Amino acid sequence: MKALLLTHPIPAAPFVEAIRALEPGLPLLEYRPGLADEALAEVEAVLGWRFPPGVAERLPRLRWVCSIGAGVDKLLAPGLAPAVAVSRIVDPEQAAGIAQYVALMALRHARELPAYEQQQQRRQWTRRPIGALRSSVGVLGMGEVGQAVAQMLRALGFEVTGFRRSGGPVLEQVLRTSEIAVCALPLTPQTDGILNARTLAWLPRGAYLINIARGAHVVEADLIAAVRSGHLAGAALDVQAHEPLPAADPLWAEPGITITPHIAAQSSPQTIAAQFVHGWRCLRRGEVPPNRVDRALGY
Repeated sequence: MKALLLTHPIPAAPFVEAIRALEPGLPLLEYRPGLADEALAEVEAVLGWRFPPGVAERLPRLRWVCSIGAGVDKLLAPGLAPAVAVSRIVDPEQAAGIAQYVALMALRHARELPAYEQQQQRRQWTRRPIGALRSSVGVLGMGEVGQAVAQMLRALGFEVTGFRRSGGPVLEQVLRTSEIAVCALPLTPQTDGILNARTLAWLPRGAYLINIARGAHVVEADLIAAVRSGHLAGAALDVQAHEPLPAADPLWAEPGITITPHIAAQSSPQTIAAQFVHGWRCLRRGEVPPNRVDRALGY
């Protein structure tokens, strides 16, 4: 019974060290191209970020896949056997970190800091008085991360409306009343490209987008067009459709769009190892590992 590590582009070494500190006898196999079928034949668990093409089909004894993050979309490979359980890491500290990132970007936009930064470059001392913020924010996705984001924004004085695919206000209603929109949705076939020319047009003129979910939620060409037209003031994108973002990508140079390299928050290797080892022990006892996701729903 082996566990396969598929953590690329994050180095596997910190996970190996953290897992062995808790369970020294747990046999770990770090994936690398060219691994023989014989080496993969004994793998019953995977800890990882994404399946390289064709790897899931080469794991005949696989029983459990655990994501190193909150999302599992990159691990739901077409070749993954239907009986394989899929779970994810649940980390309240990660949700809090993401909420801090959203609060930072929302305040930066609402308090007009980019304009003051430009004034500083021109050595221009001009005041634009503003009272306490009451901007309306639509949080798309009210899972653990979305709820943490909403709680922090409300504490700062923002007026928050949540969007859930399972019920409540419809997407158009939420976006039409949102001066700031935050994407915290899971990536599924239904949410892929959900923020496109049509839905971005629902936002009020001058609205701002913050994406901390997955790059594929946003049709990036449509976002650039909305910013260039003046319909949107800009966006903060911690995730992009292509990561690492290529140097030639137009997102880099678009005024009003802030790019960060998927750093809103990250679970520590120790947190991930503790939950993986707990799930591994459950698996060995014939129990279902915790934090299981519904593969049909994608979350």
